Amino acid sequence: MIGVDTSSIAKTSVSMHRSANRVQDSVGRLLNSGNAVESLRGQGDSGGLSMVSRLGAENRTKTQLAQSMQNAVTYIHMQEAGLKKAHQIYERMSVLASQAMDPMLSDSDRANLNSEFQALKKETFSMRSEKFQGSYLFDDMAAKYFPEIDFGKGFNDQVSGDSEVEVGILTSAPSGWTGTKKYYQLEKEVHFNSGKFVLDINGGGTGERYILKQGSEVIFDTAGNDVDNGLSKDMQWATEGTAYDHDFDRFEMQYAPGQETKFKFVPLTAGNSTKVVGADGKFGTSDDPSDTWSNDTRYDNKDTYISQLGLGTSAEGSTEESTPWLSGDDRTNHYFSGSLPGGEWKTNPANGLSTKLTLRVEANTIFQINATYTPLDEPTNDKKLVGIDGNDINLNSVGIGIILVDSSIDSIEQAKETLNFLEKEIENVSTQMATLGANMSQLEIAGERLSNQVYLSEAGISRLTSDVLVDESTRLAKEQIRLQSTQALLAQAFSLTENILNTLL
Repeated sequence: MIGVDTSSIAKTSVSMHRSANRVQDSVGRLLNSGNAVESLRGQGDSGGLSMVSRLGAENRTKTQLAQSMQNAVTYIHMQEAGLKKAHQIYERMSVLASQAMDPMLSDSDRANLNSEFQALKKETFSMRSEKFQGSYLFDDMAAKYFPEIDFGKGFNDQVSGDSEVEVGILTSAPSGWTGTKKYYQLEKEVHFNSGKFVLDINGGGTGERYILKQGSEVIFDTAGNDVDNGLSKDMQWATEGTAYDHDFDRFEMQYAPGQETKFKFVPLTAGNSTKVVGADGKFGTSDDPSDTWSNDTRYDNKDTYISQLGLGTSAEGSTEESTPWLSGDDRTNHYFSGSLPGGEWKTNPANGLSTKLTLRVEANTIFQINATYTPLDEPTNDKKLVGIDGNDINLNSVGIGIILVDSSIDSIEQAKETLNFLEKEIENVSTQMATLGANMSQLEIAGERLSNQVYLSEAGISRLTSDVLVDESTRLAKEQIRLQSTQALLAQAFSLTENILNTLL
């Protein structure tokens, strides 16, 4: 009996199905050949897969760095625009100050000039708070010039309430103090919540209490143990001789929010017996001597300040802290902070809540001090872009100075002084522009380096996967030929079967 043999057709069909699957796999591999990871995974090349994965991760990191660098370039352009604007304002302010020096200028005209001057000054100060993506464009501490704020050059017990120093009766003096007990207090706006404060004091053998406050908080005090023992020298810092002989002690303080207030103690000249007030006993008169610093060896505060610092005494001379001082090393780079047992000083952390400082002296005898404030000269707004292989990009801060903070052109003298300040601010702008140029050069060099690194990484990936495309294309062509052959055989089988059936029927 003639029958239809379907086994050959079935075999051919199965063969075609397998060929179709192989073609599909080849197409998938061909498509993945553009994806290095997938193509190497498909080949089972674990070494190549590991390397390509690492290079891919590095390239993603480099892409993010490139974006950060682009943001940094925009940041620098905005800083540059701000500095150019400041320069234009300073030039206009210089013109106004020059006009205000005209002695023939009327009061009303001078007032108009000063009004415009103050408005321009306010505009430059407002630029200090401008930001880009949450980051300040300018850092005050990066400026070249800072105002020095005088807290009393020649500040002494002879000042009266008519001056800017507040003078009053001290109602809470230690019980052992005798005579008239007074306080002398001077508050000033310093515009920063951190800074350096240099205090030169000379209280003589009796001594005084010296206090520095930030806002209402005490950050430095020469009454270290704060104990009232009923003695005449409780809570006092003393020097040798009398307060009008020239034998000063110096405290160089530094304070900033979140940090311990600290100071260097700097012994000044051993002093001499010359009276700084001259023969008439008054400060600021024509007979005041011009040379008060030469040393005639009469006074030396060492025995006094070593003990008051809490380092022992020259008689003991055996404590670890006091030995360097006693051997002639004044340790001017040594920082004191907090307190020491027996020391007549203490410090407290700055709170950062106020930009006002108050210098207070509590005294019952004569004294003299010199004191000044300057901002810290350490920029706090430097930027660092984390680079590849430790090649970080450090961008230095730039700043607009505040030396003009108290400037005015209300008078010829003030206008002349302001012109000098403006010259410094214009010079500062040039310095800051140079810093921006250096920052941009760093970015350009880093950008070129990054571009080369990305090119090499892509070349490495390409070398690892360059043969994959050729292999998969060849494989696909072969599988397509096999599939076409199987399809032809299957078609012939169906055609033959159909002819046989037609003949039989």
